Amino acid sequence: MTSQTDAVGGKYDQFAEAGTTEALGGNIHAGYWDPGAEDVPMAVATDRLTDLVAERLALQPGQRVLDVGCGNGFPAMRIAQTHDVHVTGITVSPQEVTRATELAAESEVADRVAFQLADAADLPADLGTFDAVFAIESLLHLNDQTRALQRLRRFVRPGGRLVIADLCQREPFTGAGEEVLAGMVRTLEIAGINSPQEHRSGLERAGWQVLDFVDVGENVRASYEHAATAFRGIAATLPPFAAEEILTAANLMSAFGENPSSGYVLITAQRL
Repeated sequence: MTSQTDAVGGKYDQFAEAGTTEALGGNIHAGYWDPGAEDVPMAVATDRLTDLVAERLALQPGQRVLDVGCGNGFPAMRIAQTHDVHVTGITVSPQEVTRATELAAESEVADRVAFQLADAADLPADLGTFDAVFAIESLLHLNDQTRALQRLRRFVRPGGRLVIADLCQREPFTGAGEEVLAGMVRTLEIAGINSPQEHRSGLERAGWQVLDFVDVGENVRASYEHAATAFRGIAATLPPFAAEEILTAANLMSAFGENPSSGYVLITAQRL
């Protein structure tokens, strides 16, 4: 039986092969739009979200940072450059490790970023200690988020910060929304989308003190249609058998983004 880790890694390998990273402008996460700035391109908006995460980490030059679910390494490289820190990125996708390493080698921060294959639910003991950790849309792929948060805590110094950017259910999805949510979970290999209280209680049970918790769902809502449009563009270049799943994901993302129960949280926590 395929494990959740293998399924998630395979899904992101598949997206990498299809060219979704390039279609989305580089990052593989939601964007953030300020009110009245809806015409900002997706690539700029995703960098903006990365910057908001970095600001909440309260970084100092020279510190070590762990990126949980690093994707193609764009956020890690951006944070390493703008904050003069060292970032280690982990992912369960072999193709993402390869691509992130290639991109880093061509960047100005090649000596301050590193990427490796590792599962957040079972981190290798030799990772070392970090001053801060961030997880952008990665915890939702884990079957037991609390256990992973407990494990992450062991790798962060006392007083170190954790910043999470992730989807949430403001209210339970009902009616047709239930089918959309089920489709998102199935198609994107999501283990579950937490309510705000589930996010908060999971952190507290794992030994983290929540410092700040904000739902920025309206600022990221445009991301879903941007991503859906990009996916449909990719599907148009593929043979029908390969395009079907990409189109399904696109339609689900559109519907998810239109549902008022879909939120997006930025959470800042501190290791006790």
